[in-house]
Amino acid sequence: MQWEVLRPRDVFEAVTLLKRPSPRAVVMGGGTWLMQQPNLAIDAVVDVSALGLDKSLVEGNLLRLGAAMTHAALIEHSLVGAHADGALHIIGKGARYTPDAWRARATLAGAIVTAQSASPLIVALLACDAEVVVAGARDRTKEIQSPRDFWKVIPLAGFLSYGHRVLEEGTLITEVRLPIPSPDTRSAYVESEHDPALNLAAMFAIKDGIVGNVRVAVGGIAPKPQRLSRLEFGLERKKLSDWLDSELEAQLALLQLAPAREAHVRALVHNTLLQLAQ
Repeated sequence: MQWEVLRPRDVFEAVTLLKRPSPRAVVMGGGTWLMQQPNLAIDAVVDVSALGLDKSLVEGNLLRLGAAMTHAALIEHSLVGAHADGALHIIGKGARYTPDAWRARATLAGAIVTAQSASPLIVALLACDAEVVVAGARDRTKEIQSPRDFWKVIPLAGFLSYGHRVLEEGTLITEVRLPIPSPDTRSAYVESEHDPALNLAAMFAIKDGIVGNVRVAVGGIAPKPQRLSRLEFGLERKKLSDWLDSELEAQLALLQLAPAREAHVRALVHNTLLQLAQ
């Protein structure tokens, strides 16, 4: 099928094109998602490649990653690359799981929109406390709507749950932002040896066995990767070795997994966090 290709000059024009009721248009970033949807009922694609959304920026203690950054760029990035110093390297490690043929085209926003149950990059981003910035989100408190009023920041965990509704409003993901961890922060991305469908990313700072800023994300236990919020809260500012077992059991009780899957999740989380604390 041949689609009309629209090339907006800025983000505001892109939002206007995405919001128009007809002809229906969707975003074309790297194009990998479109290639997998041969029967998609759309009339046009909005090419955002000229909007400068493929850059990254450090702003204070915040890292802003452009939505159009490719997985190849993430893998080589100085702060989040697979071989970068610092805790954010798990993002580049997650991006490495993208097939080689797609790395130069697949984008950060595309990974979020098409996130699957155990998407490695999404699991890593969740553990990094990532947020999604969208242009065009409706501000229902205002009577007059303007694209310049439509900037909204959504935690990635929330976007994975209801982001499809936000996108249906004709919004555009413009960037992903995340806090730059302190130098004493540790992180890891691992996959289960016993259950190939399970993966995990964890991050925390630790001093004298006491952990802080705890973030643990798991893939393969739900339709989308998810944070283990109960476990994070339960471990915050506590000695990991003393509290891990009891807080992990409380988290698993909430997940209500099948016995075999629960055992694999327990082992994956337990072993990863203890090894990370050493």
